[in-house]
Amino acid sequence: MQENVVYIGNKPVMNYVLAVITQFNNNASEVAIKARGKAISRAVDVEQIVKNRFMPDVKTLDIKTSTEEVTGQDGRKVNISAIEIVLSREGEEKPKEDVPKENVVYIGNKPVMNYVLAVITQFNNNASEVAIKARGKAISRAVDVEQIVKNRFMPDVKTKAIYTNTETVQTPDGRTLNVSAIDIVLTR
Repeated sequence: MQENVVYIGNKPVMNYVLAVITQFNNNASEVAIKARGKAISRAVDVEQIVKNRFMPDVKTLDIKTSTEEVTGQDGRKVNISAIEIVLSREGEEKPKEDVPKENVVYIGNKPVMNYVLAVITQFNNNASEVAIKARGKAISRAVDVEQIVKNRFMPDVKTKAIYTNTETVQTPDGRTLNVSAIDIVLTR
């Protein structure tokens, strides 16, 4: 499947949407969308636009997050969060389970470590599952929180499920917008 990969960078979202659609129109049965760092939010946008606007028969087969080690411009090694979203015209999309409503950490614009502490606190208060929810540009931060909790502080925590969707939000001036969102369910 390596030839059917769309790597997300800094170009406009519609460039990547067109790349995914082109792969499917060239008879690819699956297309993987991959992104790292701040481009993670853009990858979820691409997935949602492809499925909701252009190819309603496409399903999300799998979503995986990880941490990759990359070499910075100064030669130092740094860890960066990554996502891979596998889309397909065949197979079944896994049904979304309800996330635990009492143990939800909503990601906003605060420093990442604030949210990491909130997740750890939930687990330390005997929660068996914690959901991390974010939308828009905060999606990348949500994946960072998940990876930091699992890799640095709580290695016994596992990712149970990752779901993406589109939410309709109202702006202060009364307009409605469709915004990509992610739910990451952690368990221990």
